[in-house]
Amino acid sequence: MAGGAARARDSGGRIREGPEGHQGAAVQDHTVLFVDDEVNILKALQRLLRHEPIQVLAASTPADAFDLIDRYEPQVVVSDQRMPQMSGVDFLSSVRDRHGDVVRMMLTGYTDMTIAVEAINKGEIYRLITKPWNDDELKATLRQAFDHYDLKAEIKRLNQVTREQNFKLQDMNKNLEEKVRERTKQLDGKNQELRTAYIQTIRALAEAIDAKDAYTRGHSERVAVYSSRIARQLSLRKDMIERVYFAGLLHDVGKIGIPDAIITKPDRLDDLEYAEIMRHPEIGAKILEPVEFLRSVVPCVRHHHEWYDGCSRGYPDRLAGDQIPLPSRVIVVADTVEAMTSDRPYRKALPLEAVTRELHKFSGTQFDPVVVQAFLKLLEQEGDSFISKDQKFDIYAFIEG
Repeated sequence: MAGGAARARDSGGRIREGPEGHQGAAVQDHTVLFVDDEVNILKALQRLLRHEPIQVLAASTPADAFDLIDRYEPQVVVSDQRMPQMSGVDFLSSVRDRHGDVVRMMLTGYTDMTIAVEAINKGEIYRLITKPWNDDELKATLRQAFDHYDLKAEIKRLNQVTREQNFKLQDMNKNLEEKVRERTKQLDGKNQELRTAYIQTIRALAEAIDAKDAYTRGHSERVAVYSSRIARQLSLRKDMIERVYFAGLLHDVGKIGIPDAIITKPDRLDDLEYAEIMRHPEIGAKILEPVEFLRSVVPCVRHHHEWYDGCSRGYPDRLAGDQIPLPSRVIVVADTVEAMTSDRPYRKALPLEAVTRELHKFSGTQFDPVVVQAFLKLLEQEGDSFISKDQKFDIYAFIEG
C-alpha cells in the first residue's frame, strides 16, 4: 500500500488504514490523512504518494478518521466534501475543535465553490484542492501544508522561548539584549511567513473565482497589483496599501453567488442579468464578514462599484465622495483599467489612449479625481509598461521597497 500503509476492513466493510509496522519501523516526520468515502479515490492518492517521504493514512468514514487522528497524530488532514455520514465542512470543523494544530484541507470540485467558502469560514481550512487534481500541484500543496504546520509549531516554540526569556531578563546583563532582539526578529519573520500563507489562501480563492470565465483569468490579481501601485502613488500608509491589495484580490469574491451562465455569457448582459450581477458586492461582503483578519476589507469590497458623485448608477448603497472607502475608490479605477485593457468575448483589449479618455470623461462622476490623477501620473512615468499581464508581485516587498 502507498506510504507503507496496511489495510484492514472492519465489520461494516469500511476501509481503515494505518502505517505498516508502526511500532518497529522508523516513524516518518510527516503524516497525511485522506478521508473520502470513495475507496478508488483513496487508492489513487496512495499510489500517487507512494514514493514521497511521508506517511499516508486513509479512512473511508469520519469515525475511522478520528480514530486514526488519535492514534497517529497526522499533521495534515485532507477531506472530501460529500460523504454520507458527515459533510466535509462539518468533519473539518470537528477536527479544528479537537485538534486545532492540524492543517486542514478540502477536496472539492468547481461546482462546490460556495461550500468551499463555508469551509474557509467554518472549518478554517488552509487550502482547497479541486477534483480532478493535478498530481504535481497536489504534491506541492502537501509540501506547503507540512511547511505551514512546521512554521506554526516553530512560532509556538519561539513564543514560549520568548516568554521564558522575558522572565529572566531582570537577571541578564546588557550583552543578552542583542540575543533577545535576534529572537524577536526571528519571531517577526515567522509571523510574516504565516501572513504570506494567508495571502496564498486568499489568492487561491481569487483564482478559483476568475477561473469561472477564461476571459477573466488573472483579473483579480492584476486589479490588486494596479490598486497597490496607485495607493503608493497616493502616499498611503503601509497598512492601507496592504488593505487595498487584499480588497483588490477579493473584490469579485461575491461572483461565487452569481450563476455561471451570467458570468460566462459571451454577449452583453440584459437588464435582468445585470441586476443579478449587481448583487456581487453585497454577497462578497457577507462571505468575508466572518473572517477575522479580513474584517477591514469588508466595506472596501462592498462599495467598489459606488459612483463618486453618488448617482443612481452606483451600487449597492449610492454612497458619494468620502463616504466611499478610499480603497474602494482606488479599486474602481484599477478595475476599469484592467477590464478595458483585457480581451473580452465581445471586443479586443483597448489601447491606453482609450482608457485615459474614459478616466478623464468620468473623473468627478464615477471616479475620484484624486485617484484618477494618481493613476495618470503613474502612466506618464511608465507608459505601456504599467499594464503587464505577467507581473510577479510580492506585496510586502513592494510596501517596503
